[in-house]
Amino acid sequence: MKSRWALFASAATTALLVGMAGQALAADWTAVTDERLQNAEKNADDWLIYGRSYSSLRYSPLKEINTENVAKLKPKFQIALGSIEGQELTPVVNNGIMIVAVSQERIDAIDVKTGERLWRHEIKVPADATQFTCCGKITRGASLYGDKVYFATLDSRLLAINAKDGKLVWEKTLADYKSGYTLTMAPTIVKGKVMVGFSGGEFGIVGQILALDSETGDEVWKHRTIPQPGEPGYDTWGKDSAKYGGGAAWLTASYDPETNLTFWGTGNPAPWNSAMRPGDNLYSNSLIALDADTGKQKWYFQHVPNDAWDWDSMNEALLIDTKINGKDSKAVIQAHKNGYLYTFDRASGKCLQTVAFSPLDWGKLDENCKMIVKPDKRPGVDKKSTFCPSYFGGKGWAHMSYNPENSMVFIPTTDMCVTLHHEETTYKKGTMYLGAGGEIPEPGKGMLTAVDVANNKVAWAWKNPSPLQSGSAMATGGGLAFVGTFEGDLVALDQKDGKELWKHRNPSGIVGGVISFTAGGKQHIAVVSGYGGAFPLWAGTGVPPHIKNNVNPGATLTVYALD
Repeated sequence: MKSRWALFASAATTALLVGMAGQALAADWTAVTDERLQNAEKNADDWLIYGRSYSSLRYSPLKEINTENVAKLKPKFQIALGSIEGQELTPVVNNGIMIVAVSQERIDAIDVKTGERLWRHEIKVPADATQFTCCGKITRGASLYGDKVYFATLDSRLLAINAKDGKLVWEKTLADYKSGYTLTMAPTIVKGKVMVGFSGGEFGIVGQILALDSETGDEVWKHRTIPQPGEPGYDTWGKDSAKYGGGAAWLTASYDPETNLTFWGTGNPAPWNSAMRPGDNLYSNSLIALDADTGKQKWYFQHVPNDAWDWDSMNEALLIDTKINGKDSKAVIQAHKNGYLYTFDRASGKCLQTVAFSPLDWGKLDENCKMIVKPDKRPGVDKKSTFCPSYFGGKGWAHMSYNPENSMVFIPTTDMCVTLHHEETTYKKGTMYLGAGGEIPEPGKGMLTAVDVANNKVAWAWKNPSPLQSGSAMATGGGLAFVGTFEGDLVALDQKDGKELWKHRNPSGIVGGVISFTAGGKQHIAVVSGYGGAFPLWAGTGVPPHIKNNVNPGATLTVYALD
């Protein structure tokens, strides 16, 4: 019989060998070069970028898992990530190593073949940081470049972490989080520049996008989304309202190497009370195209002038090549909170076409893609208005996916209305600057809506008993459209008709992105579950009772493969 010391020594040796094996694998990190990022769309094995490619299509050409065999898809492994915060992240994968940003608490590197954790980086965010943000202790993920992992913190720091061992290389403080400047996005990285946009529109920040040197964290350029005195567009802000104008660009940008443009959606102006800021309020509620080298604005399109509904334009811009009106077009598509899918020429910003993808009652768009709003659908001071979609939007921040092989886009959709009114308010540093109140009259529902972009029409809609408000979609070369639900189901649908082919219940609701990659020569699907974020905090009676009663928080990574 072995002595107690011998058993301890044997266990310690085993642990040491496992740890050394993990370190050795992490040391095999493959550098994420500019060339690899620019060709990410062609690289089916990895998921190197937040939206898988610079075009943000969330499309994987992998087809081992397809409509014929998806019913056999099963969990390969599950990992409890040790958090009860909302998990809005999209993991990234580089040559067999997955980087998982677990809320604002830690970053894990995981061997996708075995589920073994290779390293962990603990993130230290001040205890008071969450009081200066709208929606909890969330992040949408980390980004990769060279031999580093880049992460933006809630207290407005940028971290550069060694991808081989998880150790901090450098950090930079970018703004005062106690003024409402927070960071929740996964950075966009282009030609050695790490680009981030601040959250905080509900706190009266002035929206800003920064480009930082990837080696030092030094600022390369800064772009304000809200013009200040003397800048073009300032005259669209009456009553000196641009000073606390909002317009946060808080979702990851797309990039077009051909035009060298980055595409950013900007958020709502502050406060919600539109009478306190007369004018169109440029460049809030807009899609803007910025030169990647200088940050200068090439063009913009404002979807919602003088926003009274909290219909941000922060949503991702997908860069697509397709036929529009029978002609080959290099386009940008953006699904807006107001319920319309817009298609733009990506070099000029000209609006080419629009189509409604969600239930709406506020009015319509004219031939120039401008909103025509029914008078009773605009809330005001002491004027209640009930309108659809609600301030969660026909599409919230949950990302859509586009299959370039069939010109179909798959949009996570919310069917929910709100009754809203405006009220007077005063800006106070570090507090909500809203000037509005209201209620959602009944629980929301959801759909995954498929739109044929080439023919500009809705093809089908798969219905769900809760909103698809923050679970992002993914399309694959196997003819599948995946999406996660608040119930915790990861669902696979047939792209042709929306028929449900498979689903699997996760331990908690899914509010993040689905990804696909290869490991050991096989296709895998992965998603992190963990209910939380904006919806349970802001929806009130809009949260369906079955979600309130049955869905618990808790972060879990699930990786799937065929038998």
